[in-house]
Amino acid sequence: MASPTPDQLPLGLGVEIDRAVRLADEGHVLVGGSAPLRALRLIPEDVSSVIRRLSGARPDHHRERVLARVLVDAGLAHPRPEPTVPGADVQIVLVGTDGGIDEDQVTLTLRRIHQECPQVRSVVVGATGSAARAARDLGARLVNGPTKGAKARTLGLRACDAEFVVFLDVGSEPEPGWLDIALGHFADPDVAAVIPRTLAARRHRGHWGMVIAALHALRTDRGTDPVPVLPWGHRSHDSGRLSPAGELPVDPLEPPRALVVRRGSARLDASLGSAAELDLVWSLVETGRSVRYEPRSRVRVPMDGRLGAYLGGRFMTGASAAPLARRHGRGAAGPQVGFSSLAAVALVVSGRPWSGLAAGAAEVAVRARRLHEGAGVPPVGAVRPALGELAHTVRLTLRTGRTTWWPVLASVALGGALAWARDGSGGAVPKRSTSKGSFSRPLTSRGRAPREAASKDASDGPGSSGRSWGRAALVAGAALTVPHLASWRRRHGTALVGPLAWTALSVTSDAARALGTWWGVVRTGSVAPLVPAIQPSASAMSSVSVRAGVGSEVPSGKSGSTVVVSQG
Repeated sequence: MASPTPDQLPLGLGVEIDRAVRLADEGHVLVGGSAPLRALRLIPEDVSSVIRRLSGARPDHHRERVLARVLVDAGLAHPRPEPTVPGADVQIVLVGTDGGIDEDQVTLTLRRIHQECPQVRSVVVGATGSAARAARDLGARLVNGPTKGAKARTLGLRACDAEFVVFLDVGSEPEPGWLDIALGHFADPDVAAVIPRTLAARRHRGHWGMVIAALHALRTDRGTDPVPVLPWGHRSHDSGRLSPAGELPVDPLEPPRALVVRRGSARLDASLGSAAELDLVWSLVETGRSVRYEPRSRVRVPMDGRLGAYLGGRFMTGASAAPLARRHGRGAAGPQVGFSSLAAVALVVSGRPWSGLAAGAAEVAVRARRLHEGAGVPPVGAVRPALGELAHTVRLTLRTGRTTWWPVLASVALGGALAWARDGSGGAVPKRSTSKGSFSRPLTSRGRAPREAASKDASDGPGSSGRSWGRAALVAGAALTVPHLASWRRRHGTALVGPLAWTALSVTSDAARALGTWWGVVRTGSVAPLVPAIQPSASAMSSVSVRAGVGSEVPSGKSGSTVVVSQG
């Protein structure tokens, strides 16, 4: 079978349209993606091909495979490969966690692996005593070294000679078909690594231990939608891949708890500690390779239920931002937010909510107009995705404030509340003094009644400053707490604690993450993690048109790019 060219997906590799993509203009335009929003106009021949993709059919000839590659690179679709049965070309590296390597845990994981993948070889790093005997009895190879961390994974990688290497924690419980599904992505030579979905292992930890484990899983679970994995979720300037516009619970700096990688592409730098896996993933993307997140491949991993360990992990996650920024440059560092959403949030915080809403509405109008002019999206159909894009960037901006600028928001909330309490009486209206038998309201020299004059003086006096501080404290406090209250409401029944306890734990987690970020900045001297990168504005949105014809080029609008599709 001939190898696929870079501009087409391999034969037999399926494609699924992203569930957030909307069809417009009777199916001739696909609208979706994020950072920035994208639109793809199709000709009638390609409309039927997209309909076949929606029904689950696989691209079977050259033209459809080229169109599939365009959809995947534009973030409008995702590969859906057939499962591949693992064999001797796969090895699994098992390392310990903060609790070390326990005999029961290593036995559980190795038995799960042998049950699902009997031909796969395993390497256990750092096991001693009864855990080492159990691993040896189950056919695993033992490697001396530290029990956990990047150094242990580096030693395990050096001990492997298979084409594909899987990194797992001891105590993980892979679910049926997890490796078959992940390996299917490597039918595309462009794919260098796959990240399975990680969920919390079902174990008895006690009430509060289960709560902490649930919070930990919330920060590491990448969700139910397949997406390309990018540094900070930013757009890749080389490939045009886009970050998803889904929910935002996962922290982009959380290292993957499970990873499948081509051994020839894997280079782990143990000096980066917990950021070594992220450095590997980001380096692969920067070299033009693809890293996919596959939610159908599921692994249950041990989540530490101790509060101190959880907060320490969040601190280290934040501290890894600055070293990664120094290594990968400004383009891969710092959160990416939209200028319009940043301006809207700033206006609301400063006490001008209507101006903030006006700024957001103006941005929606500009985005919708670009979609209409660039790809011919009907005006009504262009408003909804533009609103969704704005809402996504606003949520991202607020999350950045909670997890990066937490000390500033907390200071505004506390200082504003104290200032409001101190100056709260400054704006009080003085009581009206009247003489006995007086039936009329005396006027001042300017013609105003005393109460009106007192009210105006109060609004210009210290009380006005107190109200301004109180409003700022209210907005800052809401930014720190309301998203966590909403998170508890979505998980009501499984959160195991009330809304106040859940919110308090979540706010403490954000504080640890932010303090780690600031510590990393002080330690390395790089302020990149604190400076948000401005997301491409609506004027940078691109639309592409795909047409048949050998070497035919179709301009995509005033701000668009061009995709060349050759007839096969």
